[in-house]
Amino acid sequence: MLDRQMRLYLRLGAAFIAIAALLSLLAPSLLANALGLPLDLDPDVTLWSIRVSGAILLPLAGFMALAAAFFPERALRQSGALMLFFVLLVGALLVITPGPWRWGRGIFLTLGALFVALYIKALRSRLRHR
Repeated sequence: MLDRQMRLYLRLGAAFIAIAALLSLLAPSLLANALGLPLDLDPDVTLWSIRVSGAILLPLAGFMALAAAFFPERALRQSGALMLFFVLLVGALLVITPGPWRWGRGIFLTLGALFVALYIKALRSRLRHR
């Protein structure tokens, strides 16, 4: 049961992270505007940071897809726990991000909360079936 659930959640998470990474690489100003990031101090530095973040997220999306395809159950469980920590960390950073709240931040936080619930559900189902 954990295998199927965690594989599905890792694949879905990989798709969302890949989309966010590509968006940050191809249209960083759109993402900055959607998240309410201030561009008034030095927009070049902010947009460059968003692009670098996107470049860092692409390998994570690849890792998640490979984990879903090839990892055994124990490694899937560990990957799910790692992704749970990652989603909580990104969510906390989005909450304390300076700047006004915009629609993009709400969407990312909602998706993050959904993935936190899904990862916890999958990890708890493993504990029930021990």
